[in-house]
Amino acid sequence: MKLQKLSKIVATIGPSSDSPDKIENLIKAGVNVFRFNMKHNVTDWHLERIDRVQEIADKLKIPIGIMIDLQGPEIRIKTSNGIGIPLEKNAEIPLTSNANYASQETHEDPYIYLPQQAVIEALEPEDKFSIADGFYNFKVTKKLTPQTIKAQILNKGIIQNNKSLNLVGKDLALPSLIDTDLDKLDAAAKTKADFVALSFVRSAKDLETLRAELKDRKINAQMVAKVESQKGLDNIDEVIAASDAIMIARGDLGIETPLEQLPYYQKQIINKCREASKPVIVATQMLQSMVENPLPTRAEAADVAGAIYDGTDAIMLSEESAVGAHPVEAVRFMTSIAAHNEKHTTAAEDYIPDSLDRTHAVVRAALTMLVPFSGVHIDKLLVGTQTGYTARVFSSYRPKVPILALSDQQKTVETLTMTYGVVPVYLNFKEKDFTDPDVLMARLKADGFLEEGETILLVHGKRIKDPGNTNSLSVFTVA
Repeated sequence: MKLQKLSKIVATIGPSSDSPDKIENLIKAGVNVFRFNMKHNVTDWHLERIDRVQEIADKLKIPIGIMIDLQGPEIRIKTSNGIGIPLEKNAEIPLTSNANYASQETHEDPYIYLPQQAVIEALEPEDKFSIADGFYNFKVTKKLTPQTIKAQILNKGIIQNNKSLNLVGKDLALPSLIDTDLDKLDAAAKTKADFVALSFVRSAKDLETLRAELKDRKINAQMVAKVESQKGLDNIDEVIAASDAIMIARGDLGIETPLEQLPYYQKQIINKCREASKPVIVATQMLQSMVENPLPTRAEAADVAGAIYDGTDAIMLSEESAVGAHPVEAVRFMTSIAAHNEKHTTAAEDYIPDSLDRTHAVVRAALTMLVPFSGVHIDKLLVGTQTGYTARVFSSYRPKVPILALSDQQKTVETLTMTYGVVPVYLNFKEKDFTDPDVLMARLKADGFLEEGETILLVHGKRIKDPGNTNSLSVFTVA
């Protein structure tokens, strides 16, 4: 088994990438998790593609994670024509939360519809806001009614339907989940979802609301908190504690916070997630030019590499894979950038967490046997895990060798698809397979996970189906 890379790639699926051939090629190119952005397209479209991804992953015998991304308190616009509206600099355009606005007005001029009336109510003359990750900026000029305002267009372009809107410096009491999110969750309960991502998480309370809804629907999925607002940053410690994983959603975060501070926050959040042994994704505009171009810019290549040097678990493609002209090529570039730069990071050597629990103690002891600590050459780490926790603790140190995580829990295997360096393997095993591992080694060798002559560091608990009791390690050579 030769891994392309240790970092994980999350790719958003869309019209450019939803055919069976494209999905298969994306997986072979390095995708580990497919993201389904439920803010776009109809629910049935997503459910059909989720089944398609699972069918292809099963055929390839490669574990692939499925992430459903909900809107939450994110603000999304609707254009009056349902497509794109041309914007002329210094012209004015109405924004309304009145669903009957068009029928009440005699003009045929374009306008922007905002379902959340609280947004219109919060905006006053001279207030500024932006749409589409800050590409288009506006200033409120008039308050026409409690439901309708007029805004001056500050830069020229074409604004597309369903783009996000940001209000800088305003904290609105929007609900954690909107009605359409609950409808999406009802549908998700009928299919496979390993991760459920929530946009604009502001505090642990938002995640508590989502967890309750998942529990009500018996959805066994991990929660990904998308950090993309100042409020989320202010409460980052409680957000990490309440979530299962974090997404650094830089598009909106780079609007709600000063742009020059974004790299600092990225590093800080990654470090905090590693301390908590929870996966972290760096997202948005990583290879944005590849939406149209067959090659990334030099700056984009450096951005992807920078996330690797920061120690992230995963890097993500949005428009690049969903609607871009070169989705497979974008994944291939991400894979090659990650694979090269992982070899040169000092993430493992520089990392000394504060945790003193038993699993961390065993993991630290095991890692002292790896280069550069001892000079012993270990080819792979082999970890038996029920919940995935031991594998995530190993991953938090960012070792430069693969971590084979063996579990007899299919859900554990699927949720480890987002964790750096982890190769999740579903395997039914008995306790003697770890205390006398010859049969286990032969099995993994036959399946292509191990190769003859490799030196393996095996870590497990003496009671292997007793989570939280990892306490044994040993070294073997594959015969």
